[in-house]
Amino acid sequence: MSKIKTIAVIGGGSAGLSAARAAKAFGARVLFFMGDDADHASLCINAGCMPSKAMFEPIDAMHRAKRHGWLGVKPVRPEKFLSQIIAWKDQQIAGFNSHRQQEIHDLQSNEFTIIRAAARFIDSHRVRSQNEIYTFDAAIIATGSINQIPTFVSTSIGLDGAWTSNEILHNTRQPKSMIVLGAGPVALEFSLRYARLGCAVTVVSRSPIMPRFPLKYGERLREIYEREGLRMMPGRKIARFTRVADGFFNVEIEGAQGAETLRAERVLLATGRRPALRNLNLEVLGLETDERGRLRVGDDMRLQDCENIFAAGDVVGQRMVVHHAHIEAGIAGENAVKDGNRKWARRSNVQVVFSDPEFAFAGQSPETAEKAGHKIVTATAESRDIGKLHLAGDEFGFGEFVADANDGRLLGAGLLCDDAANLIHLPAYAIDHQHTIHTLIDGEYYHPTKIEIVSEIGDALCRALGGTPFCRATE
Repeated sequence: MSKIKTIAVIGGGSAGLSAARAAKAFGARVLFFMGDDADHASLCINAGCMPSKAMFEPIDAMHRAKRHGWLGVKPVRPEKFLSQIIAWKDQQIAGFNSHRQQEIHDLQSNEFTIIRAAARFIDSHRVRSQNEIYTFDAAIIATGSINQIPTFVSTSIGLDGAWTSNEILHNTRQPKSMIVLGAGPVALEFSLRYARLGCAVTVVSRSPIMPRFPLKYGERLREIYEREGLRMMPGRKIARFTRVADGFFNVEIEGAQGAETLRAERVLLATGRRPALRNLNLEVLGLETDERGRLRVGDDMRLQDCENIFAAGDVVGQRMVVHHAHIEAGIAGENAVKDGNRKWARRSNVQVVFSDPEFAFAGQSPETAEKAGHKIVTATAESRDIGKLHLAGDEFGFGEFVADANDGRLLGAGLLCDDAANLIHLPAYAIDHQHTIHTLIDGEYYHPTKIEIVSEIGDALCRALGGTPFCRATE
């Protein structure tokens, strides 16, 4: 009879809970260290995915209702609108949290021990928590991430008055002006919503908008945001960051366009996140992070040079999105219990920015596909040419797909359009399963629907590859 393994899971967020459940399902005894902030461990529920989307929903609903100018839409109590949104958001999050805590409580058993405290490694088979020592066969690190504070924020100022994604989710008073530092999802999502509340917003970044993706998407989104009144200033370096006597912030910037001093009531530091590794005592394991402060983790979620230690979720420092955390956690849990080598192909790597219009991307860009040795063909479509997107007010979005010119396999897909977060999953599925563009378009696309942008691009790719697509509705 094989020995029942003991698996220590360190971290109580989405990745930690998924890893602990997976380890239990595969027959292990689980030690679940939820951390010192045990009741608020999940970034997604408490300070990420869910609270931000709860906050954006009423703001976007009001904006869309008055977009055509037919309706005089305003909050019942304009001076209390933001505080009402935050109160509603908090109510929703409390419900999510209550459900999560009940799920965790129900897991408690002789084979599943919940320790609502942090843990530190003593060696590769022991951790210490609250002066108790626990022994394990394998461990899974899932301690998440923390906000990356840029070096130009002086220690004398600190974060006094400046927000990260944590603080802005609890703010109930609308500032008249705000500078957003960053060019990624947090910057783009919050800047637009505060502008829609009537705040004068300036977005400043050293990099282009959405720098991880083909530049055409960021440039188009920049144009869309500027139409809504935001001031977009990519390609600028922060020369000085100060808070002056009246409580306002001065941000001195430099760039090819010259130097300028920006002034605002609030600053949002949307400058990324980094793995939360500080208190784990990894030195005793002989582990070192890479040049970006990330753990060296293989596709089997096993730490390099440490056979029985795994990691999953934001702490890995690669794709800090919750659905990746769940998949990584499942792989880590299975391999930890079964001494396995389960891996994840990661072909599509779906990424979404909840801008408006939404941006979603899967697979390879044209540039990365060519570097990988593919001869490629691309095709695009404009949102304004898709009836349902046009009716939704999406006049300036677009999409582009890339396929292998030799075998027709779909390699990459990008959509900057209304509801892109949902629409991306069909092309992502095709990428994951290495389907050709001919397979993708060989199906029904109901008219009028927003997903017709997928069939429109697919048909164009089919023609570019020498094929003949179906005749479709073109109203």
